[in-house]
Amino acid sequence: MKKMFFSLLLAGLMSSCHSHAVLTVDVVNPLDADRVNETVEIPWSVVQERVGVVDPQEVAVFNQRGQRLPSQTLYKGQPDPQAIIFQVEVPAQGSAAYQLKQGKPATELSKPKTSARLVPERMDDFAWENNRVAFRIYGPALMKVDGPSNGIDVWCKRTEDLIVDKWYAADLSGKASYHQDHGEGVDCYKVGRTLGCGALAPYVNGQLTLGNNFVTSKILDSGLIRTSFELAYAPLDVAGTPVVEIRRISLDANSQLNCISEVFINAGDMEVAAGIVLKNNKNPTDVANADPAYKPLLAPDKGYVTYAEQADALQADTTDNGVVHTAIIFPLGGMSAAKLEGNHLLATGSYKANEPFTYYSGAGWSKATTEDGALRFPTEKLWQEYIAFEALKLSNPLELKIK
Repeated sequence: MKKMFFSLLLAGLMSSCHSHAVLTVDVVNPLDADRVNETVEIPWSVVQERVGVVDPQEVAVFNQRGQRLPSQTLYKGQPDPQAIIFQVEVPAQGSAAYQLKQGKPATELSKPKTSARLVPERMDDFAWENNRVAFRIYGPALMKVDGPSNGIDVWCKRTEDLIVDKWYAADLSGKASYHQDHGEGVDCYKVGRTLGCGALAPYVNGQLTLGNNFVTSKILDSGLIRTSFELAYAPLDVAGTPVVEIRRISLDANSQLNCISEVFINAGDMEVAAGIVLKNNKNPTDVANADPAYKPLLAPDKGYVTYAEQADALQADTTDNGVVHTAIIFPLGGMSAAKLEGNHLLATGSYKANEPFTYYSGAGWSKATTEDGALRFPTEKLWQEYIAFEALKLSNPLELKIK
């Protein structure tokens, strides 16, 4: 009997220790530059095994100073947890240690910095944002009255607050148009029948095949650090083959860039192109008529292109809405060419059948401000430096050592 009691006590102690285990993650930065507000992802299976909990609401993340950090459980559209993410700060050529252990996550310490939703009250827009920038893509209801447009639209912000719901409500009620800057930012980017700010399309036999508006949407995750969703499109004729596009987009807090992953169902290997619309006098135009004041930067060998344009304003509005900066980044070696063609700055690459094609696109604004009130991208040069560093980080990811 005593032997059985000892065995049960030992099992209880082992179980107790396991439930309070600590998972240590050393994050190593291979670059000679600091990495700040960069997201790292730990598979949920590893967290569950090492920390010994089954409920995501019982896992907390701490930095090496013992401060509890905001974290988010990712489901990736599945019913069960898939991963935990949090943002790190790692010095140049250095490392930083983070611990995951049993405790309450820091959800109550922070406001969500990302969101996404279908907006049925505005003809099925799909809009998403983080604390720096907002975007939208047009849905099926708008296509019936305004024709097809599957490019990416940009909403420029100079507030850390989430504004999509507020701006839609004000605009639809007639209280305040989001095409005018009322102190928080403005929708000052025209898409038209183009790829807008970095959407992707088949580019077969030198022909860019623009898609139609999405037909279904699904939110995969939305929370403190990341929002992600999936859009599906009706079959599109690509060189005689009906192809279905599935577009997955995610946006992290503190970033200007969307991560976009595309799958083309029923397509073979083919060339694809991500594009940024060229402008003149605030309207889409072809290469020959593009505004000469704003020069595209083509750096396919480094995996990115950038463009700057004078922001739109309502016809009766004389407000200077500044400059919208845009960019596309392909993983290093993935951009086969960059060119000005038609009314786009195009970045081309090779799509492999049945495999996702992942790249990044996004925008900044010359009037956007940091938390301390400084302009974030007052010049095109600063935007180009930001994009160059983002491309460098993608080519030199943080290394995770789990202990």
